[in-house]
Amino acid sequence: MTEVRSLFDKIKEAGSHTVIYGLGSVLQALTGFILIPLYTRYYTTDMYGVLSLVTICGTLVGAIFYLGASSALARSYYDYDDPEERKRVVSTSLFVTLFGAVVQNALGFLFGGMVSGWLFKSTAYSLHISLMLVSSAITFINTLFYMLLRFQRLSRQVVVLNIVSLLLSSLLIVFFLVWMKLGVLAPILGGLLNQAVVCVVLFLMVRKNFVLGYSPKELKIQIPFGLQAIIISLAYFSFDWLNRFFINKYCSLGDLGIYSLGYQIGMVINIILVFPFGQIWSPMRMQYRNDHNADELYKKVLTYYFMIGLMITVFLSIFSREIITLLAGHKEYVEACRVVPFVMMGMLVYGAVNIIDNGIYFSRKVIYHAYIFWFTSLVSLFLNYLLVPRFGYLAAAVVILICYCTVFMLVFLVSNRLYTIPYERGRLAALMGLSIAVIVAGESLSFSSLFSVLLYKSFLIAIMCLVFYSLILYREERDKLVSIMGKLRSGTV
Repeated sequence: MTEVRSLFDKIKEAGSHTVIYGLGSVLQALTGFILIPLYTRYYTTDMYGVLSLVTICGTLVGAIFYLGASSALARSYYDYDDPEERKRVVSTSLFVTLFGAVVQNALGFLFGGMVSGWLFKSTAYSLHISLMLVSSAITFINTLFYMLLRFQRLSRQVVVLNIVSLLLSSLLIVFFLVWMKLGVLAPILGGLLNQAVVCVVLFLMVRKNFVLGYSPKELKIQIPFGLQAIIISLAYFSFDWLNRFFINKYCSLGDLGIYSLGYQIGMVINIILVFPFGQIWSPMRMQYRNDHNADELYKKVLTYYFMIGLMITVFLSIFSREIITLLAGHKEYVEACRVVPFVMMGMLVYGAVNIIDNGIYFSRKVIYHAYIFWFTSLVSLFLNYLLVPRFGYLAAAVVILICYCTVFMLVFLVSNRLYTIPYERGRLAALMGLSIAVIVAGESLSFSSLFSVLLYKSFLIAIMCLVFYSLILYREERDKLVSIMGKLRSGTV
C-alpha cells in the first residue's frame, strides 16, 4: 500500500526539486546574461532581430513536428504500473518523436530558402533556417529523454547535464562568433552541436527505458492527445511569433532587436521558476491526485507559486534598466527595459495555468485548451494589428500580458467546473495588487545618482517582502518559514 504523505512533505518535495532544477536554470540564466554583452557588441539591433526571427522559425516548426509525444507521455506514464508495459509506452512516444524529427529536418532543407526570402527578402539566411530546424528537432527528442529522468526523480543528474550542456553551448557560440566570425550563424551552429552531444549522452542514460516494440493501445491514445497538444502549442507560440512579425513589418528589424532583448530578459522568470517548477509539478500532481489532501495541495501550491514568482518578477522588473545598461554593448538596447515587466508578468501568469488546469488535464479534455488558446490567438492577432503600427514594439509586450491573463482566466473558469478547487483568491489578489504597485512606484521616480536609484528601489523591495511576510502569510506559515530558515542556517535541512 502506498504511503499517503503529508501536505507539508509534498510541498517540500516540490520545493526541493524545484530548487535543484532551478540551480541548473539559474546557471542557464547567468550563461545567457554572459552572452548578452557578446551579442549586443557583435550584433547591431538589426542582426539581433534577424536572429530572433530565425529562432522563432525553429520554435514554431518544432511546436508542430514534436507531434505532442512528450505531452502525451507525461499524461500516460503513471497509468501503467507494470515495468514492461511502461517501456512499450515510452518506446511508442520515442518512435512518434523520431518520425516528427525526420520530417522536420527534410522540410527545413527543402524550404529554408523560401522562408528566408519571405522573411528577409533574400535567401541569405536559408542555411540558418535549415540548421535551426535541425537543432529544434534534436531538442524535442532531448525533451523526451529529460522527461524520463524527471519521472525517476533524477533531478541531480538532470542539473549536472544541464550545466555541462550550457557550458559547452556557450564555448561553442563564443568560438563561432569571436574566432570564426560567423555572425548570426554562430549561436545556431553552437546550439545545434551542443544538442547533438546532449542527445547522445541522454540516450545512453535512458536507453534501458526502451524496447523495440510499441503499444498499439497507447498509440491510439497518444496520437489524438498529441494532436490536441500541437494545436495548443501553435496557439501558444502564436502569441510570441505574431507580434514579432508585426514589429518586423510595421517597425524595423532594429526595433525587433530591442524588443527581443527585453523579451529575453523577461523570460528569466521561466528559467528561474516556471520551467524548473513545471518539471517536477507535472509528474507530482498526477502521482498525488487521489490522495485525501490533494485539493489542499493544489490550493497552497498556487499561492506559494505566485508569492515566490512575484518577488522575482518585481525585483528584475524594477532593476531592468540598470541590468540592461550594465550588460548591453550599445546604448540603443537600453530601451528594452520597458518590455521586461509586461513580458515577465505575462510569463508568470501563464506558468500558473499548469497548476489550475487540473480538471481539464485529469479528464483528458485538453481540447478545451485548444479552444481557449486559439480564441486568445485571435485576440492577439487583432490587438497586434491594431496597436503595434501605432505604438510600436511596447504595444506587443502589453498584448502578451493581456493574452496570458486571458488564457489564465478562461482555463480557470473551465477547469474549475470540471474539478472544483477553492483557491485562495483573497491572498492572490493582495499579492498581485501589491506587486503591481511596487513596479509602478519603481518607475515613477527618477534620481540623478545611481546610488539614489538603487537605494530607493531596494527600499521598495524590502517593504514588499515585509508586507508579504507580516500581512499575507498566515501565522503557521511564518512559523514554518522561520523553522526552515533555522534549519538552513544550521545545515540540517
